[in-house]
Amino acid sequence: VVLGIPKEIMEGEKRVAAIPSTCKKYVERGITVLVEKSAGEGALFGNEEYRIAGAEIIDDVEALYDRANVILKVKEPLYNHEKNKHEIDMMKENTVLISFLHPASPTNHEMVKKIRDRKIISFTMDSIPRITRAQKMDALTSMSTVAGYKSAIMAANCFPKFIPMTMTAIGMIEPAKFLIIGTGIVGLQAIATAKRLGGVVSAVDIRPDAREQAASLGAKVVGFDVPPDLAIGEGGYAKALPEEWLEREKEA
Repeated sequence: VVLGIPKEIMEGEKRVAAIPSTCKKYVERGITVLVEKSAGEGALFGNEEYRIAGAEIIDDVEALYDRANVILKVKEPLYNHEKNKHEIDMMKENTVLISFLHPASPTNHEMVKKIRDRKIISFTMDSIPRITRAQKMDALTSMSTVAGYKSAIMAANCFPKFIPMTMTAIGMIEPAKFLIIGTGIVGLQAIATAKRLGGVVSAVDIRPDAREQAASLGAKVVGFDVPPDLAIGEGGYAKALPEEWLEREKEA
């Protein structure tokens, strides 16, 4: 097996599909690992760290795609303007692609067709179910945790006052108030982070279990009760409410 890890080309994307410690485990199992030069720099991993882990650094991404029969990517394949080629067109037929492909997104439908036409064997990480036996492959939860944490930190950074209650010689500054809308994995992490910063946190969710989890983290649950059959969809996710319930929600 020859495993290829190209540098992500989506604008603003700094992640890398495998870090040096992971590459070392692949190499120990007899897998040849190819890493595009500077692929890990956005995530603060240098080329030398990958070399020490046993990976081979490849200057030309086309050479990487030509040699690899398994490709690991963070985001879906895109058009590479430096090469004037789509990343899919640089892959060999029957290459295995593992990435967040988001195939249901209308903007990615043409990309999915290209994968089909190129005879690429693809696995999309965003479709792995959140069940016990699939936990080791669950990459969505970790990214949702990061998103929840960073959202609270970024909000605090933009807020022009102290977050916690602060006593001064001339009086008291009240704590900042956070409202978290939706208390899934992202929302729960945002609640926990906002509480640690010293904020007063309120949360909204139409699912009873989600509201209970928000309350367990110290958030004040606001809103109104929605019947479970209207609130909870497949996999425990929230459903779109009927129009009459949306109006009630707005009034609340």
